[in-house]
Amino acid sequence: MTLNANYTYAKNLDLMSSPDIFNRDLGKNLSGNDFPHQLRLSAEYRTPRVKSGNSILSNKIVSNVLSDWTVGAYLQYQSAPILTLPTSTGTLPISNFLGRGPGPAQLKIGSDGKPMNPWSVDWTDYAGVHHTDPIDINCHCFDPTKTIVLNPNAWENVPNGQWANNFSSLRYFRGFRYPTENLNVGRTFRIKEKVTFNVRVELSNAFNRTQLPQPTVGAFTTQVTTQPSGPYKGVINGGFGSVVPISGTAGSRTGLFVGRLQF
Repeated sequence: MTLNANYTYAKNLDLMSSPDIFNRDLGKNLSGNDFPHQLRLSAEYRTPRVKSGNSILSNKIVSNVLSDWTVGAYLQYQSAPILTLPTSTGTLPISNFLGRGPGPAQLKIGSDGKPMNPWSVDWTDYAGVHHTDPIDINCHCFDPTKTIVLNPNAWENVPNGQWANNFSSLRYFRGFRYPTENLNVGRTFRIKEKVTFNVRVELSNAFNRTQLPQPTVGAFTTQVTTQPSGPYKGVINGGFGSVVPISGTAGSRTGLFVGRLQF
């Protein structure tokens, strides 16, 4: 039996470019590969040669059938990827006059003096219960084809005549998590001394978890659209905060059969 487990807590930063040539530090931002939490598990078990006083288990054929099997697993669970900030469609921020772009849209300040929550506060779960609390998009409790997961009312353009107050990604503004769960089972046949034949079946995404596309960001003013007709009539197919899986999802379960002769 071989077992390995490790957990990583980290912060990954980039310094790629800056919106202000006189303030290069503004280019410092969270990396697209910033995953604060990462847990990895791997295990393999090989069945030993069966030796028993039992008349059945001690039979040479039965012993060969039950021995030398391997069962393995690789599991990885980590934070969801960061979502980019919505784009600002303002026309007269100061940065535009200096050729530095408008900057991303800004979170509005709520009545409590804090930035508003970017997640939808108007959604319905599978049980038909309407919610006004911020949605957890990884709760598996809502229909993604009929739910807007981002709150367009939480954002605003960079005001005319002003600088964007933030160019950095928000560390808590993350999409769907994609766990990795791979399993394998195999058997080694000893043909003769120093000659073995190994057969192995490997399964990727062994539990066939659905990997939804990340929410549509872009301009927060983009209106939601739905399929006008056909089998998906009424299903959301675009707009800010939409999840659009109607053309299929990637990463479905796959299997691979491997044979290896070693001599």
